[in-house]
Amino acid sequence: MARKISEKELKEIQRKQGNGHGPASRFGGLKEKPKNTKETIKKLVNYMSYSKGLLFGLIAIVLLYTLVSLASNLAIKNIVSSLGVYNSDLMIWTKSPDKGKFITYIILLFVLYLLYCILSYLSSLLGSYLAVGMTKKMRNDLFAKIVRLPIKYTDTHQHGDIMSRMTNDVDNISNALAQSITSLVSGILTIIGCLALMIYYSPLLTLITLLTLLLSIILTFLMSKFARPLVTKQQSYLGILNSQTEEMVSGCKTVIAYNHQKQAVEEFNEYSNMLCHTGIKAQILSGSMGPLMNFIGNVGHFLVCYFGALFVINQIGGPLFGGLLTIDIVVMFVTLSKQFTRPINEIAQLYSSLITALAGAERVFKVLDEQTESFEGKVSFDPNKTNGTIDFEHVYFSYTKDKPVLKDFNVDIRSGHKIALVGSTGSGKTTIVNLLLRFYDIDSGAIKIDGININDISKKDLRDCISIVLQDAVLFEDNVENNVKYGKENATQEEFENALKMANCYKFVSRLPQKEKTILNEGATNISQGQRQLLTIARAVLANPKILILDEATSSVDTRTEKKIQDAMVKLMENRTSIIIAHRLSTIQDADLIVVLDQGHVVEMGNHKELIAKDGVYNRLYQTQYKGLNT
Repeated sequence: MARKISEKELKEIQRKQGNGHGPASRFGGLKEKPKNTKETIKKLVNYMSYSKGLLFGLIAIVLLYTLVSLASNLAIKNIVSSLGVYNSDLMIWTKSPDKGKFITYIILLFVLYLLYCILSYLSSLLGSYLAVGMTKKMRNDLFAKIVRLPIKYTDTHQHGDIMSRMTNDVDNISNALAQSITSLVSGILTIIGCLALMIYYSPLLTLITLLTLLLSIILTFLMSKFARPLVTKQQSYLGILNSQTEEMVSGCKTVIAYNHQKQAVEEFNEYSNMLCHTGIKAQILSGSMGPLMNFIGNVGHFLVCYFGALFVINQIGGPLFGGLLTIDIVVMFVTLSKQFTRPINEIAQLYSSLITALAGAERVFKVLDEQTESFEGKVSFDPNKTNGTIDFEHVYFSYTKDKPVLKDFNVDIRSGHKIALVGSTGSGKTTIVNLLLRFYDIDSGAIKIDGININDISKKDLRDCISIVLQDAVLFEDNVENNVKYGKENATQEEFENALKMANCYKFVSRLPQKEKTILNEGATNISQGQRQLLTIARAVLANPKILILDEATSSVDTRTEKKIQDAMVKLMENRTSIIIAHRLSTIQDADLIVVLDQGHVVEMGNHKELIAKDGVYNRLYQTQYKGLNT
């Protein structure tokens, strides 16, 4: 069964996902704050202005069809007025019907309605183009932002949640805006126009209409207060569910190997139930807005008709600048009041998608507002001319405050030397690589290449002079050639083939169905683990780095494949400064310098023979492995 997520844990998850407004806010930061809402709306408007021509065109069309809609009310008034006035008590016409005006205004009303339909369609079309274009730009900006975020961000945030922001949240924004962008613009203009006409023809009836509007506003505010937290919580649960799904899919072999399918399904169902229950509550609460607003609107129409009849009978509540309230004005007022409340009802109908989009937009803008890596450097540095000398001087580093991983780390690496880092898991070996590549910045001390502090070198130049071969071979869903040329995109065919030969993978690539044009599937599972590793070595060969890092490059392959990889690495390491992280001590006996780490401290340094003679930590590790291999 899935572990229940407590409110405290959910608050922490939402804080990391970016739904909160700080640790002190109630509901784990789910409570809506007008300041943040205004900021989110402001940013959305800025995105909508990506195409000012399209935006101004939409506003112009909406303005035009709003004027047409308002004009139709005046046409209805004139139609009723052209019917004349009949006194039933005296049985005479006090105002005779005008057949010509009646037909003229009927035709005019038909033309206005037809024009309204055409303009309404055009505005919906432009609104959809604007919404889709805006979300395309947002998704592009979001992806560009993610690839420039520090490694620390992706290390401390659930990958499924990041993907959820890129897909679900942006889709919610797109769907909501496509449906509501025209309604919002026309609604504002319609409210202003209707209000002006109503005040002109009857301020008293306008007051009655505004009372129903006030009731609608109060109801919207109260519903927003209760519905918004539920929708935001729904988005958070969706991020959790995506992360859990990603874990199960990426770890499917482990799940199946340990017969954990039933538990995995139960765990997924439990998280899905959390999402479902929260979603149902959110949809019920936000979905009830439409019917409630329709009810209030109908009550408003009744009140206009009732009080309008009373005012006509008692000859009160006339136009603003004098005159009597007549039946044609009351009829027009009924259509105006309906038109006046229509935008509010439409927004209520779209309320669920609007608040979902707003919650998603906050999460998206949280990522877009994150601090990106600075790639700038203070000094000129040519990665092709570096000697490859590396100095670690009194380096201190911690991933979490007050929990140091490296403590006063000092190592001098000469150009062209082969350095090995050994030690138990958690001793800080991989951390050294992260710091050298500036995936993380050190707390204090200095790391220098050719005597230049790496903090003064641009990250592009720094990483151009370093290549890394990881324990887990990372290959993309592309052909073999493009995967190898990832290290040097402009490489010639001769350079590409030489890299394959140096990495001992030319033969197996030649035997693939389409040779180097063979497409590797997701995870490159259509080739073996060893072949994947050899291709990553070929990538490093092609990059031709001055500094090479090998992080457990042979730990997950068989002995025969390991020999091929080691032969390829020997060629690769020639005339290069090499840093090797290895658990198999038999692979680093020829290293110029072996650095033994224990809990972030350097406990021993020297070559293989010197460390064996010391009979210290390294010797114990070596003897343990040697005995294990020969038992």
